[in-house]
Amino acid sequence: MLREASTPLPAATAGSFFASSAKSCFIAGAAGYRISKDASADFTVRIDNSVAQPNLRMQLVDDSAAADFVLVDDGDAVNACTGLTAIQSIRLDPAAVNADLTVSLSRAPAAYKIYVRSASFSQQDAAALFAVIWQTARKTADSGREFAARN
Repeated sequence: MLREASTPLPAATAGSFFASSAKSCFIAGAAGYRISKDASADFTVRIDNSVAQPNLRMQLVDDSAAADFVLVDDGDAVNACTGLTAIQSIRLDPAAVNADLTVSLSRAPAAYKIYVRSASFSQQDAAALFAVIWQTARKTADSGREFAARN
């Protein structure tokens, strides 16, 4: 399950997810995500282990039971995002100056742990997917608190 001390995340963002290897589309809750090389992607993620203050630190683990985020290809789905109207694109750019998110990804202990076994997504792709889902869930949780505070 995803953990953060001050911001609870919706259950839809926690646990294991399966991806289709056909179109490399990933589903989390009602949203679809696709890794893209397009400069006009919805999100740009920079993976950089040397940055002092990344938005998110992740640890690669070899045990799926210890992971907060598990990405495993199921290999059977033709197109995991069929029927979805909202598919967000994510571009990885290691040199992005104004990335939407900067992520540190290593085997060193970190607040979030990810497990990846995929023919469709690299470990960096999985980290970018998790980071965007994490950020989106935080924004959704924050807007829900803001709405509740107004009422």
